[in-house]
Amino acid sequence: MRLSKKTEYALKALIYAARHPEGTTFQIKELAERNGIPKKFLELILLELKNAGIVHSRRGVGGGYLLARRPEAVRSSEIIEAIEGPLAPARVPKARGTRGLGEEPSPAVSRLVRESSEAIGSVLDRWTLADLAREEQEAAERRQRNLMYFI
Repeated sequence: MRLSKKTEYALKALIYAARHPEGTTFQIKELAERNGIPKKFLELILLELKNAGIVHSRRGVGGGYLLARRPEAVRSSEIIEAIEGPLAPARVPKARGTRGLGEEPSPAVSRLVRESSEAIGSVLDRWTLADLAREEQEAAERRQRNLMYFI
């Protein structure tokens, strides 16, 4: 499964937000700079996440964006659907025109596609934003421990 750059940026932004204490806002400018995301593109992504009810925005002094729910309550499938659209099961394309020999959809291929789509959906439903943030933090700690200094 491939994710679009837009979805990758959305996930990065939300992982960044999940690291903030609950109820704390973050600024688009800081988020864009720290994660290498174009600011204008990030604004569009955050608007989509806001419309999906994943983040809220606050105006005024101390304003910015914040998570609408706790990271444990936000599923990765929900984030991906907010950006990419519904995760409908993939379908085997039907043959066009008159059907000849061998043009009927294969029951085996149809089942393979259906089961693989269900497996992907299951994994995406299982992973929460908290899981992603924890995994990111652990990876950063491993990289830090593995740094070697040469003199």
